[in-house]
Amino acid sequence: MKRFYKDFNQFKVRQIYTLLDEAGIPCTIKNEFIAGASGEIPHHEALPEVWLLDSEWEPKAKALMAEFEQDVEAKDVQPIDWTCGSCEQTNEPQFRICWNCESPRAV
Repeated sequence: MKRFYKDFNQFKVRQIYTLLDEAGIPCTIKNEFIAGASGEIPHHEALPEVWLLDSEWEPKAKALMAEFEQDVEAKDVQPIDWTCGSCEQTNEPQFRICWNCESPRAV
């Protein structure tokens, strides 16, 4: 077995585990429920970790991880505000209709 990934963010550890598991890479999560012991043991010892059951899978796992990180970086681009074509009101990017006049966003 080989430790592949660890992070304070348990959600991200679960994402990486799911990514590898769905790709058919045999892996497991260690320290998933040990966060409560943090303080009794050093914080870095209580981090959730993804472990590969066979180190032969490491190159494929690293390639998937690189692709995943690129996707995350691409999604981190902040969308821009848009202006309604009907009333000229500025709207935040999450709105699909104008909050002022309820006209749909032009695509």
